[in-house]
Amino acid sequence: MNSSPVSPKRPNYGIDAPNLVLRFLLIGTIGSTFAFAFSSKGTVLPLAQFFVGPYLTFLLMAMVMIWGSKVGKLRLRDKVINSIPWRGDENVLDVGCGRGLMLIAAAKRLGSGNASGIDLWQKVDQSGNSREATLQNVRLENVSNRVALCDGDVRSLPFTDNSFDVVLSSWALHNIYDRAGREGAIREIVRVLKPGGRLAIIDIRHIREYAKVLRESRIRNVRRSDPNFLFVIPTFTLTATK
Repeated sequence: MNSSPVSPKRPNYGIDAPNLVLRFLLIGTIGSTFAFAFSSKGTVLPLAQFFVGPYLTFLLMAMVMIWGSKVGKLRLRDKVINSIPWRGDENVLDVGCGRGLMLIAAAKRLGSGNASGIDLWQKVDQSGNSREATLQNVRLENVSNRVALCDGDVRSLPFTDNSFDVVLSSWALHNIYDRAGREGAIREIVRVLKPGGRLAIIDIRHIREYAKVLRESRIRNVRRSDPNFLFVIPTFTLTATK
C-alpha cells in the first residue's frame, strides 16, 4: 500500500517583536479572565466591567500583530519587490535580513544575480531569528544557489563602495537605539549602493530621519509611502535612487 505523500515544510518568517506580542496576550488573557470571573448571571459586575474593554484591546492588538507577521508583512513585501524593475542580474543586499523575508523574495527575481543578507540575528526582534533558520527558509524556497549570508552590523558593512544594485531593509533599522548609529547605518547603505541603484526601507519609526540623511547624501527620488497598520503602529516604506 502506498503511503500518502508528506507535505513539504513551509518557510517560517517568524513573529516580529515576539516579547511584546507575548505580553499583550498574557495581559489580555489574564485580565479578561479575571473580569469575566466576576460576572453574575451573564452580566459583568461594575468593577469587572471596568477591565473588560482594555484587556480585550490588548488581545486584539496581539492578534493584529500576529496577523501582521504571518500575512500582512508578506503582502507588503510582495508590493515592494514588485515595484522594483528587475533585470535578473542584480547584486542585492538585505540589511537586517532576519529570517529572509525580503532576501528570498529578491533572490527569486534573479537569474545570474546574487542576494546577500546581513544580520546580528537578535531573537528579541524576531522569534527564532538565527542564521540556521534563515538557511532553512532559503532551502525551502529553492534559492540556495543565489543567496549568501553574512554576520555583521549595518553600521559597518563589510562590503566595498558601490557594490549593490538594490539594497533592502525591513523592520530592522529602528532597532538601532541611538540616532548617530541609525544615521551611520543609512550612510553605509548609501556607500555600498551603486550609482543608479535602488533602495527600499520598511520601518515603523524614524522614517523622516532616514529620508533627511538620504537627501543630505544627495540621493534622488526619496519617497515615503502612506502608512500601513499591519503591526498596529504605522509602517512606512521609503524608496530612493542613488
